[in-house]
Amino acid sequence: MAVFGRITGSFAVAVALCLSLAACGKAPNNPYVETAEDKKLNTLYTAFTARPKHLDPAQSYTSDEAEFTYQIYEPLFQYHYLKRPYQLEPLAAAAMPVPVYLDEAGNELPDDAPLNAVRTSVYTIQLKPGIQYQPHPAFAKDAQGNFLYHQLGDEARKYSSPLQFEQQG
Repeated sequence: MAVFGRITGSFAVAVALCLSLAACGKAPNNPYVETAEDKKLNTLYTAFTARPKHLDPAQSYTSDEAEFTYQIYEPLFQYHYLKRPYQLEPLAAAAMPVPVYLDEAGNELPDDAPLNAVRTSVYTIQLKPGIQYQPHPAFAKDAQGNFLYHQLGDEARKYSSPLQFEQQG
């Protein structure tokens, strides 16, 4: 019986040693390729519970999509997490914008102008230094510094993609 106990004990130690060594290797079903080049790409792998429906921040509405849109797009403003009632604060914007009120003729009105006199409110938002956007026709300017495509009107209907514009800003 003592011999059987020693064999069983030795077998148990051998099995434990084999399992320990097997656990030191990579998982056989690891879906992530780990080559030297892949490590340079700085890729984040994450799981999500539902497939994102929109990556456009204007249409995105679920927290599952937020994980992706926040990696693509940084909003101009955010809410302060701890202040109640909620308070809007700058994120990509350098400061909170101050509105300029205009009447029907385009003349600037004082801040205390009656509401029925205000035709348009203009907000100028300055971005923090160093923030860059992808080249887009909305930013294209001519030699004098005027925007090329801001006054297209009905001509804009012929374009279905930003890639169709000749100039990118």
